[in-house]
This record gives sequence, structure tokens and C-alpha cells, in this order.
Amino acid sequence: MYVIEVIPLIRGTHLESLSYYSSISYEIGTFLQVPIRGKSKHAIVTNVTTVGTAKTALKAATFSLRKLPNQEATGVVPQAIRDTALKLSERYPASLGSILFTLLPSDIRNGLRTYKDSTAVIHQEETTPQILMARLDERYRSYQSHIRSTFAKRGSVLFVVPTSTDVMYAKRELGHGILDRIITLTATPSKKTYQQMTEALEDTKFSKLIITTPPYAYCGRGDITSVIVEQSASAHYIDRTRPYLDHRDALITYAKAQGASIILGDTVVRTEEEAKRRADTYFTYGEEVKRLVFSAPVHVVKQNDKPSSEVPFQLFSPALIKSVTTALEAKGHVFLYSARRGLAPVVACIDCGYIFRCPDSHTPYSLIRTVKNDTEERWFVSSTSGKRVRAADTCDNCGSWRLKERGIGIQQVYDEWKNLFPHTDVTLLDHSTAPTPQKVEKVVREFFSKKGGILIGTQVALPHLHQGVAVSAIISLDAARSTPTWRADESLFRLIMKLRECSVREVLIQTRNDPDQLVEYASKGAIERFFDDEILLRKQLLYPPFSTFILLSWSGPEVVVKESESEIKQILTTPLAEFYTNPHSTKSHTLRHVLMRIPLEEKGRFAEAMSQVRQLPPYVKVEINPERIV
Repeated sequence: MYVIEVIPLIRGTHLESLSYYSSISYEIGTFLQVPIRGKSKHAIVTNVTTVGTAKTALKAATFSLRKLPNQEATGVVPQAIRDTALKLSERYPASLGSILFTLLPSDIRNGLRTYKDSTAVIHQEETTPQILMARLDERYRSYQSHIRSTFAKRGSVLFVVPTSTDVMYAKRELGHGILDRIITLTATPSKKTYQQMTEALEDTKFSKLIITTPPYAYCGRGDITSVIVEQSASAHYIDRTRPYLDHRDALITYAKAQGASIILGDTVVRTEEEAKRRADTYFTYGEEVKRLVFSAPVHVVKQNDKPSSEVPFQLFSPALIKSVTTALEAKGHVFLYSARRGLAPVVACIDCGYIFRCPDSHTPYSLIRTVKNDTEERWFVSSTSGKRVRAADTCDNCGSWRLKERGIGIQQVYDEWKNLFPHTDVTLLDHSTAPTPQKVEKVVREFFSKKGGILIGTQVALPHLHQGVAVSAIISLDAARSTPTWRADESLFRLIMKLRECSVREVLIQTRNDPDQLVEYASKGAIERFFDDEILLRKQLLYPPFSTFILLSWSGPEVVVKESESEIKQILTTPLAEFYTNPHSTKSHTLRHVLMRIPLEEKGRFAEAMSQVRQLPPYVKVEINPERIV
């Protein structure tokens, strides 16, 4: 008889391990079906001992072990993936089973496919991450050369991109001459495509280029000797559910466990990666880049007009109107960037100042317009919680009818342009008009199939502009940089560089304030000077990469939140814990935070903080280096 120790594959579980009796000894890493609370769940074997060896521990236990049903092994998790999950469990406050659940592709977790090649092969490549910072076309030329070099050494390449749209683009750009060697892993393939994908993954006679998104990256092929993370600065690499895993960390860890090289590529990488490159913690792939050159110049348009009761607010400057109309006359495509969706990001009462907020997330509602059966409807929508309710006609606080829309939303941009130029072909693209990736693809495809036109979009549109536009513009620089994140400057700089990269003639930036050095650096492509300032500022403020943020959040009525805080304070004894209330909180819905800012060199303090965080109740949300800390 044996004692089998397993880790259940359950999302967000706090169960570290479970033990069962078994008459069969299973290999470590084997997938099994185990009974948990009357249900059968997938689990992975982590330890096997004989009953005689564990006799003392079993006698001292206060519970009895259940018998594990005999079953045939349904595959083994490769050693590199197990080692990756183990390392990540030291950096994230989650159980090993929860992290494995996140890493394993859904078809592996569900038993539809098994890992066929479980042989532990450790390659001898340089595992230190390499940074490739260049224009999109230059990066892909470098990737093509690197992939062929890896194939020549009989190694496979794992090419990871943030979205399914990028999978198709990468296949088109990298497939010249090697289409029969490419495997693409997507979220919902057809039955026939899935069968072909499975057969291709199991065929190890030839080296393959595996193009995938993060959820399917840990495919288990033992011949992967190189990992490429394209668009490494994209926020899509961070999971939106517990344990909020950053797949860039996971892929770097996986490459090291596999003995594979890894490249992090983007037009503008994250400041953390550049700081590590300068400190020689990361290497430079190819030549060091100090300045990027683009064909499209940047023109900053300062709008000095002052709206009044006699002079209405002018959303478009004469310079922008002239540039756009000239491009349209030449049958060119134009992209107008708006930072907020809907008609307005905030609706407030003029009389009492009340702001309409979502009761679940307590963030301000966006005002969205929809059209159904030729009837216009207005809704309040929360981008944080997804809650959607009919827009109010009167103030909930004082009953006033004097409600004011504040801020510039994408639908407002659309309305004003159509009022000025009603015969212009204008396409709107945001989460409201295209809620699924398939609809986004359809909208973009139809737009670029036309001979000229205007695309007005939010961040959703940016990954689809690689086909190129004649002119692009940021409608309001002030709105674009008002995102409440400590990455605001980096995100804005990357946005401008992205627009320069996809534009042929020019990029216009409208603002009502004097432009600062960041805009000047972006207009000159002075990437080194931007990072000089950003790294210095982060060092002074002790922001990542010079520290690690651990953010705790919990919410509810004020009384309940205070009671919870007492419990949390008993667990968090570290002096690094800073307690504060979210500025949007009310008595009925209070959002409370704890921020621990741990200097990078103080690894002992980090381990101590993580030990305490693991003891917190499950209603406390825990994030490592989140984009927002307020």
C-alpha cells in the first residue's frame, strides 16, 4: 500500500495538498481523478511513500485517509512546468495547485489531451532574458533570423503574443518558407483544427514554431530551446483572475527550467526590463537602441480657445480638421484615438456635485449610448465590474434634473465629427461596439477594405493598426494621460510611439496644456532619454523595479470593512503595511487597501510578508505589482 499526495487543480484553491491510500504507485507529476467533497476533481501527484515509511505520521494524524480509486495514468506534467509552478509559488501568494491550474492549458486540465513527451530534457542555452527594442518590422526580421538559427540546431521555438489577433499576424509574417513547421494555438479551434493541432504538437520529428497566447504557452514540448515574448509590455500578459499571474514572469521562469533562451521584444519595453538591462541583469539582443526613427512626424496642437455660453467647446482644432480632410481626399485611412468609451466617462449633478457610481466597484459610471430598433437608449456602464443599468434622468442624491456629462468619450467624438462632416465614412471601435475578438476583427477588416475613412477607437483598436493609416491623432492628450496608474507616463509614451509606428504621414496630438518633455522625447524617438528620466523617478519613489508592490484589497459596508481590518491587522505584523481607503469609497461601499512596498534587496522582508499574506482570509484580494494602487 502507498500514500499518494496530490495537489488538486482547482482555480483559486487554498488547498496545498491532499493524501490518499492507494494500492498502486504513481509517477510524480501524474494526472489523477481524486474524490473531493463528493465530487471528482483533477489532481497531480506530488509525492509517493509506502505505508510503512509513513506509519508514524499516520498514527499521529487526527483524520483517516480515504482510498484512491485505482485508475490508469492519464499523462504526466513535464518536469519543467512543475519546476516553474514551484518557483512561482514562492513569489505569488497562491497554492501550488492554483498556479498549476493557471499554467496548464484548458484542454490538459479537462483531460481532452495529455502531455505525451514528459521526458525531462534540460537544454544548455543561455537562459538570461534578452531585450529586443526596435520597430515592429525590424523585430520580425530579427525573429525570422533567430527562428531559422534555432531550427538549424534542431530546436523548437515558442513564440508568445498577447492576443489571438497577434497570432494570425505573427503566422503571416513568420511563415514564409516554414508554414509546414508552424503550430498555432488558439482559444476555440474547430474539432478538425484541434485534431491537427494535437497531432502537430505530438510530432517531434521536426522542429516547430509554436505561436500562441499565454493560456496555451505551456504546451509541454521537450524540444523547445527558445522562447520569444512579443509585445512584452502588453497588459494582456497579466491574468484577470486569481492568482493574477504575470505570464512574463512565468515564461522567464519556464525558460530557465527548460534551459531555453528567452527574448522579450517590443517597440518600447517596460521600464523594469530596461532598468534590468542597464544593470546587466538582462542582456541586449542585437544592438543597443537609443533612438527610434519613424516616417511620421509628431505635431502638437495646443487649443487655446476658451469655451463660454456664446462660444461652444471645440473638440477638433482647425489643424486636425485640415490634416484629416486632406488624407480623406487622397483616399487614405485615418485613426482618431479617444481614451474613454461612451458619451462621457463621468456623469455628475450640477446642483449637489453627486457623481453616479457603480454600487459594486464604486467607480464612476460611463454613459453609453446604444441603438435598438432605431430607438436610442442610454445606459450607465462600469468598466470595472461590468454592471449595466439604465441611465438616470434625475440626481439620486437631490432629485435635480441638471445632470452634466464630464470628460470626452468616444461616442462624443463620433457625434461631433458627424455633425461637422455628415457625409464622412466613420467607424466606431470600442468594447461597446465590438465586445468580442471576432467582432473586433470584423470591424477592422471592413474598415481597411474601404477606400479611405475614419476609425475612431480606444485601446481596443491599437493592436489592429499594423496595416497602417495615413494620419492618426490623439483627440485629448490631457484625457489620455489621466489614467490613475503609476505607469501613466510609460503608457502615454508607448501610445505615441505606437501611433508613429503605424502612421505614414503624421501624428497629431491635441492638448489644452503646454506639452512636457515626454511628448518631446516621443516626437524625437528619444527612447534612451525617456528611460533616463523614468528610471530616476522610480528609483526616487521606490517604484518597481526598485521595490515590489504587494496590494491587498477588500470591500463592503464601512462597519464590516472595519471589522475585517481588525482581523487583517492581527495577521499583518510587518511595519511595511500602509492602510488607506480608496478615494471613491462611501459608507455603504468602502474599498480598503493595504500597500506593502518592499525594497528589491530586502528578500527576507519579502519572504516574511508573503508568509503573512498567505494566512489572510480568501475575501482579501492580493496582487503583486498591480497596474493601479489606488
